[in-house]
Amino acid sequence: MKSVICILIFTISCYGCKPMQEKILGTYDLDPDRGCSNCVDQGPELMTFEDWDINDGTPGYYHFHYANGENHSGTYDFMQMDTIMKLILYPDSTSFQYYGILRSTLQTEYKVSGNKIKENCDGVFRNCIWLKREP
Repeated sequence: MKSVICILIFTISCYGCKPMQEKILGTYDLDPDRGCSNCVDQGPELMTFEDWDINDGTPGYYHFHYANGENHSGTYDFMQMDTIMKLILYPDSTSFQYYGILRSTLQTEYKVSGNKIKENCDGVFRNCIWLKREP
């Protein structure tokens, strides 16, 4: 029994120590039943984060799809601010609606936890939530 508990604690601690670059990789779908009404109206319906090479520092590539058919994509990086890790987006391709963000820098308020990405939408306790797809 002790060995099972030790293995479980070791597995959980190793997963928690995973670098943010590895935690975020994958495809996330917006959960329309959670969060605020503006999550569906303003947030991406689908977010994909890929191609992060930790060894050579090459930034990852992201792609956001919205319910109205619009999209934007580019590279992403992380910025450490005190104890918070912020996701920074560098759009290099957009549909017409997002043309204004092209070649800009967007700081997000996303929090990656487990298989979710969260963004505050109405105070501290309400979040837009994107769930990670199973591979």
